[in-house]
Amino acid sequence: MIGIDLSTQDPHIVFMGNVAKRAVLLSLLIASACLAGCTSDEDSSDDDSAIDLVIYYDATSGMIQENIQNGQQVSFSGVELTFDYAYTKSADGNIASYYFEAGDGSSRISAQANDTGEITYNYATHGLFTAVLGAIDEAGNEANESITIRIDKRTLWGQSGTDNPSTMTINTNPDCECDAPSKIAIDSTVENPGNLGGFGGSPVSVNWLLSGEGVNRDSGQEQIADGQNAQWLHDEFNPGKQSWSLDVELSGNDEQVNIDHDVTITYNDEESKPNPLPTKEQ
Repeated sequence: MIGIDLSTQDPHIVFMGNVAKRAVLLSLLIASACLAGCTSDEDSSDDDSAIDLVIYYDATSGMIQENIQNGQQVSFSGVELTFDYAYTKSADGNIASYYFEAGDGSSRISAQANDTGEITYNYATHGLFTAVLGAIDEAGNEANESITIRIDKRTLWGQSGTDNPSTMTINTNPDCECDAPSKIAIDSTVENPGNLGGFGGSPVSVNWLLSGEGVNRDSGQEQIADGQNAQWLHDEFNPGKQSWSLDVELSGNDEQVNIDHDVTITYNDEESKPNPLPTKEQ
């Protein structure tokens, strides 16, 4: 091993070495600061801050309704919701377009800002939907927000003059990646119509049966006299995601009955609050 006697080194050489080291260290610090600043600028986006996203809507929930009689759908109404984007502004210029994503698997709806300030969508299936509402300005900046929309469903199902009732299917699978409904509510009436002339009719026994995966609900048998009716009210909580069957079983003579099911599928009240356009009084 070769030893070095530091006491014999030229002090000027030692000083110059320290200066060089300090210069290299300073250069590294400056380079690091520059890189850090560049990375920060790339990661941060001015899109959200450039656009002041203001959207008004009166409702975030509703109930679709269908009417099925003797196996045929006779009417259907969805839930129409309107969103007003007209008050959205951008610090980087004009707004170019607005868009709405319903969250039900449908394609994005876009509207040119020069044409309209509103987007209207009609929900035709039930669920707790996460909708995305956004705007894009002429500079390419984009801003959006997500809201939850609750759509319940009501079905009026009827069959008349039958001694062999059909099965009503109740599908509780939501049309979204969301929780299952919270409840099925059943209000069913079976009528034993009186015979013409008011005589000659026979009573009929009726039994309602609601069945799902591993679940069977039985109303118990009830007798309906000629010209009378009977009702079954039942709430099925936490029905899961599946298809349920609602059956009416008859026993007795070959009496023909009329059946009316009023069935609603409802979700927990988890929708976003409406954001209506403020009035002058507000």
